[in-house]
Amino acid sequence: MKKSLYIIYLLAFATLICSCQQKLQDLIDENPYGEGTRKLNINLIYPDGFESEKAGAEIKVLNPTNGIEYKLYSNDLGKASIDLQYGFYRVSVTDKGAPISGAIPIFNRSVDQVRLIDTLKGDLNLNVELALSYAGQLIIKEVYYRGCTGLDLKTFQYDKYITFYNNSDEIAYLDSVCFGIVEPYNAPTNPTPWSYLSADGQRVIRDTIPIIEAIWQFPGTGKSHPLQPGQEVVVALSAAVDHTILRPMSVNLNVPGYWVCYNQRYTNASYHPSPGPNLANHWLDLLWKQGTSTAYPFSTVSPAPVIFRIPEVGAQAYIDNPANRSRKPGTTSATEYIMIPSSWVLDGVECFDVTTRNKRFPASIDATFVVMGDADRYLGKTVHRNVDEEATQKAGGRIVYMDTNNSANDFYVRSSQSIKE
Repeated sequence: MKKSLYIIYLLAFATLICSCQQKLQDLIDENPYGEGTRKLNINLIYPDGFESEKAGAEIKVLNPTNGIEYKLYSNDLGKASIDLQYGFYRVSVTDKGAPISGAIPIFNRSVDQVRLIDTLKGDLNLNVELALSYAGQLIIKEVYYRGCTGLDLKTFQYDKYITFYNNSDEIAYLDSVCFGIVEPYNAPTNPTPWSYLSADGQRVIRDTIPIIEAIWQFPGTGKSHPLQPGQEVVVALSAAVDHTILRPMSVNLNVPGYWVCYNQRYTNASYHPSPGPNLANHWLDLLWKQGTSTAYPFSTVSPAPVIFRIPEVGAQAYIDNPANRSRKPGTTSATEYIMIPSSWVLDGVECFDVTTRNKRFPASIDATFVVMGDADRYLGKTVHRNVDEEATQKAGGRIVYMDTNNSANDFYVRSSQSIKE
């Protein structure tokens, strides 16, 4: 009898253990970061007429949580596969096509929150529709926004600037070029409300981008301000004075040929004192200002600057038309944003402080982002374009910068401001 009871107890205990193991396995199945792998099959879909470009596209798969990145290349069918640990991933693609009448087609797309979890019960097949754009003539070369430290060891951020560069072999004209920043000021922790989920579950950022706070424009009649091939122009975003006297780590923004975002509607004298005498007649026009800010609020953490041209109707007429403004989706705020079609954009760069932020630009403008974290703050560092060595050699030594509309490829964190050299 005792032996029988012992066997019964043993069987019951074994059943309990099996039950607990099953529950534990169920929890692992529900946990996207549980142990195990799934295969991710990526299929690139090119725009009509560019199907022959499928082979050799660079595909990056990033785990934002731990920073591990994998690099793949598509085969002749535009496909690539990889086995990955369970988790959430960001997939980004960049490719260049053969020149068409001198214009280089660029194909980009970034897909966030690709979920690889055990409950999928099989491979995950991901179709990536690539956006078409073209390498630009006028590009953003450098953005300095993280500030520096003075001799008194106090931090300083009134010396921000941005540099534009003629990356082509033809004269560019600054006349009518507009400059602004995309909403929100800092890279968001959640997906931008200016996006939607497609039928296959991919997050898609709208092709019309929201400009926040202000729009600045270079004046001129069309050919008043030429920029020669390989020439750059510096625009002071704050005080256009020499900051190096008290802060050697800073820069001199009172230099002939420089420009400044200055208008007396911004009354904060620390950010916007009267520009230095060398910038006479080099003030950008303020076409539009929203809100009551007394200083132009260019982010010192993670900005998204953009340059564009408004065709045909003209910039001021377009901005003044209420039909071209929008309020933020999903909010009751009365704040309005000027909506700019991505086809008007000349260049833009998505800046993050950490890799887990969410994007503001569609892939046709910038497929990924460049990261400059808090450890780089107040050290005089900038985000700067990489040199395209092959293109520079073909141009006879005139510097040509990388322009793939993919900031992870195009930009790096520079240890000091280039205009100090």
